[in-house]
Amino acid sequence: MINLSNVSKYFGTQDVLNGIDIQINEYEKIGIVGPNGQGKSTFFNLISGEINPDEGYINTPKKITMSYMHQNVKLSYKKESLIEYTENSNPNLTKIKNEIKNINNQIQKEPKNTLLVNKLDDLHENYALLDGYEMTHKAKTALSGLGFKENQYVEPFKNFSGGWKMRAELARLLISNPKILLLDEPSNYLDLPAIEWLKKYLENFNGTMLMISHDRYLLNSLTSKTIEISNRNAIKYEGNYEYYINEKNKRLEHELNKEKNLSKKRNEIQNFIDKFRANSKKASLVQSRIKMLDKMEQVDVKINKASTNIRIPTPPASGKNVISISTGDFGYTEKEIILKSVDLNIDRNEKFAFIGANGAGKTTLLKILAGKLKLQRGDIKVGHNVIIGYQSQEFGETLNPDLSVFETLSKDNDLNDNDVRKILGDFGFSKDSIYKKTKVLSGGEKIRLSFAKMFSNPPNYLILDEPTTHLDIDGRAGLEKLLKDYEGTICIVSHDITFIRNLDAHIIHVNNNEINRYYGNYDYFLNKSNNQLINKNSEIKTKKINYKKEQRKSKAELRLIKQQKTKKLKSLEKSLDELHKHQKVLIDKTKESDADFMKINTALNETAKKIKLIESEWETISQITDPQ
Repeated sequence: MINLSNVSKYFGTQDVLNGIDIQINEYEKIGIVGPNGQGKSTFFNLISGEINPDEGYINTPKKITMSYMHQNVKLSYKKESLIEYTENSNPNLTKIKNEIKNINNQIQKEPKNTLLVNKLDDLHENYALLDGYEMTHKAKTALSGLGFKENQYVEPFKNFSGGWKMRAELARLLISNPKILLLDEPSNYLDLPAIEWLKKYLENFNGTMLMISHDRYLLNSLTSKTIEISNRNAIKYEGNYEYYINEKNKRLEHELNKEKNLSKKRNEIQNFIDKFRANSKKASLVQSRIKMLDKMEQVDVKINKASTNIRIPTPPASGKNVISISTGDFGYTEKEIILKSVDLNIDRNEKFAFIGANGAGKTTLLKILAGKLKLQRGDIKVGHNVIIGYQSQEFGETLNPDLSVFETLSKDNDLNDNDVRKILGDFGFSKDSIYKKTKVLSGGEKIRLSFAKMFSNPPNYLILDEPTTHLDIDGRAGLEKLLKDYEGTICIVSHDITFIRNLDAHIIHVNNNEINRYYGNYDYFLNKSNNQLINKNSEIKTKKINYKKEQRKSKAELRLIKQQKTKKLKSLEKSLDELHKHQKVLIDKTKESDADFMKINTALNETAKKIKLIESEWETISQITDPQ
């Protein structure tokens, strides 16, 4: 379908991609991975035709529809509403829609003009073939799934923030029904509910999809092939991200063994040369060995940067109870309530992930726990010997870009130079790297430096707000290891599902000004919350429970829920079939010479509305994950 042959791309003197050969087949779902700054977005720009290769060629089928979501894009728009901006994603549909409107106006003046009626009939058929009657429903479904409220649909698109505009742009591209979908970091601006919805939507995408992402959950769930772009090269692996990691580790192990054997052989040859170099009788043999040494293969073994050895100092133990909130209320004004009647108790060495939609109050709750904000009502108590280490979302912005790594840690600190070097060494900074300016550090290096600052006085209670936001996959894996090794209490906000799962943190769900505490991991939370969506009467009690015992008890109930869901979906599908048949009958009637077109058009609109309502209900029910 898409063939890149010996493709190279340069920017000035920088060689970004060099001689890559990649074949992308129809209907493949491919994850694009690699360290930041290695050319992943350049790879997309080449495929989309936004830039041309300096060498080689790219073959893409002519007239194929392609939608490309850039990581950062300056959106162009007029004065349309959010729903108008989103549903006008297909220029062909927009053109047909305008033609239908014009001909409708003409038919009102000339109701017996058969040429106009026939043309309108053709336009309606083309519009239906392109799913034109479904676009408003599709737009609302996508916008709702990505976190927009229904009352926001009519708001001017220009009024939304950059992050919400990017969500709308994603919705717009998803419903445009392209044959090829290019997604560059689609989850960047999404919270967990939106990521879960996006995953379910893309699972049903019927086309070719390429996705650049640092989200391992999406990569493993959605892709069946992986292309790694690194060191100016592109390598295709025949599996998802997990498969790619396993194969890459096997390849690395093979290369290490190969280099070990070659190194041993080189040493043997060099020893022979050194031993007999001065022996004239062995001169020809020595020269032969020198030539052999020159021709020997060099294996360039690239070690993953995430393997940086980080040693976290053991913090002093806190008391058993770290922090507790009783009937806590908080709002930035008396009328604007963010959190209400919060009861929360956190004990030593517990790990919690705070999840929920953007704006629900997760960051606010972390700031309250960190002592950065005070409750309007209620009590908060910090336990004995609790030392808090707090990191905000803007941790990178708190680092002075003009200071070196060494200066950042030594400034405003009583540590001597040797202590500074030791702490930086513990957090993976080599002797040379401590003199780098912070402005040139990667996201992973910045977070390690922030942790080094925190651990100059080791905290026993970490409060971290979205620490993975600016990290690539290697950086996230490194942070996971750091937090797993940490002997203390953790409260963290993250939208990275794999990260949350690997921490094996319990879940605190922030929603509708309240919190619900789940004594289980993210999968346990999903199981419980999906059960709530299907059966509104099922309440989750926020107290310690025996998870395995509860699972055994609920199996019969879960089977019944699944049966009810299947029965309801079949009923809705039957209704949809009948409405689509009726829609076709109405369209066929427009071909009759004595057709009352105005009456038929009204009936078509009413039928389309009924279809949208039923499809919306079907979509809502079908998106609920079946209980396991």
